Amino acid sequence: MTERVSEFGTSAALPLAEGDVAQKTAGDMLREAREAHGLHIEMVAAALKVPPQKLLALEADDIASLPDPVFARALASSVCRALRIDPAPVLAKLPGAQRAPLAETNRTLNARVVSDTPRWNGGRSSGLPSRALLAVVVLLLIGAGVLFWMPQSAFDQIGASVARLTAKSDAESVPSADQGGVSEPVPTQAVAPTGPAGAAPAAGVVAAVPAAPASAPMVAVANTSTASSQQLVFVAREECWVTVTEAGGKQLLRRSLQVGETVGLSGALPLSVVVGRASAVDVQVNGKPYDLKPVTRGGGVARFEVKS
Repeated sequence: MTERVSEFGTSAALPLAEGDVAQKTAGDMLREAREAHGLHIEMVAAALKVPPQKLLALEADDIASLPDPVFARALASSVCRALRIDPAPVLAKLPGAQRAPLAETNRTLNARVVSDTPRWNGGRSSGLPSRALLAVVVLLLIGAGVLFWMPQSAFDQIGASVARLTAKSDAESVPSADQGGVSEPVPTQAVAPTGPAGAAPAAGVVAAVPAAPASAPMVAVANTSTASSQQLVFVAREECWVTVTEAGGKQLLRRSLQVGETVGLSGALPLSVVVGRASAVDVQVNGKPYDLKPVTRGGGVARFEVKS
């Protein structure tokens, strides 16, 4: 016989034999422990601050009357602590107790999961990307940053260079007679005779301005009356390039202008105009001078439209 000390006092109780424990339910063990202390069930319920009906249901092994198995196990543990008895045999009889084979199975599964987890080699996981891939990603990010922060003037200069190269290539491969610009013919003028009457040429014979050689590029010349009749007139003071596109996307002019060259043209409105080296060309729109400075961006490229 042993002395059991609890918050309800000291009482003598016979320890349960292993054979007895195996044949008893959790409710039986709790009831015998309470009765060994000589306590009424209402005293235990008051000490634990639970309704007596719940303790009666627990001692009667009526787990269905309790909120859930978790509550039943918690209540049983509290009763065991109050009565100073080992809670392990009681909890083993309640629902939710884990059997030894199931626990062993869980340990085996946990060991397999841990063994299958990728291991770290020298602080680096085998699943991480390689250095070469990281370097490519970093280079791409740097390139994107450079393009994002590059000023607009740099793009304009690049566009002007490409347009000049394209225009020169077109001028070399396409005959001057097939250029998109509308060229004005070179006017001819009559030459009055200056010698004696006997030496004068026959009536009706006029001297024409010699035409340029066939191999030389055609130069479009516009006098005052012709320029006033064209929507656009370009007078090149220095070498430059011009692109004019009418409504519908058809290009009327796309080539370089030489020094002193004048080109006049008209087309379906609106006319989209791009001029490279805008400071080297004079522009007239509908017979009036047009200032390119307000529409000139970085790289000396001017862009504007003629809408009327």
